[in-house]
Parts: sequence; C-alpha cells; structure tokens
Amino acid sequence: MMAKVIIQAPPLFVPREDAAEALGISKSTVEALVRSQDLPPPREISRGRVGWLWRELVEFAESRPVSQLRPGPGRRKYDQSEQTTE
Repeated sequence: MMAKVIIQAPPLFVPREDAAEALGISKSTVEALVRSQDLPPPREISRGRVGWLWRELVEFAESRPVSQLRPGPGRRKYDQSEQTTE
C-alpha cells in the first residue's frame, strides 16, 4: 500500500479579510488600493464569490519600496548613519 502524500501550499484564492490580514492593512485600505489600481482587483471565483490570487498579493508586497521610516509609534526617518545595506 502506498503512503498518502500531503502537499502543503498557500491557498490559491483568499477573501478580502485574509488579503488585508496577510498584507497587514485594513479591509478598507485593500479596497482603496484596488480603487487606485495599486493592488490588483479580486477575481471571480464563482457566482457571487471573489478573492485575490495569493501570488498577486505576494507580488504586490514584494513590489513595495523599502521604508525610510522606523517601525512603530513615533515614527521618524532613519539617520543615514543608521541605515545598513544587505
């Protein structure tokens, strides 16, 4: 008897709530990014059901520029001496 193979992969489609969570933004920001054409629009999965391709969310995230702001509250720009290149 052959062993069952389990393949782990990211989902193909994700709903708005999961797209927002994956990108670390609100659902309304997802909608605003779609309206401004910065984020690809959702795709029709079935009648009345839409979602974003996981691949397109990853591509969007990877296309974002490197921030010049420190993370967290009280953000301010990094000093040139603090920036490192990798």
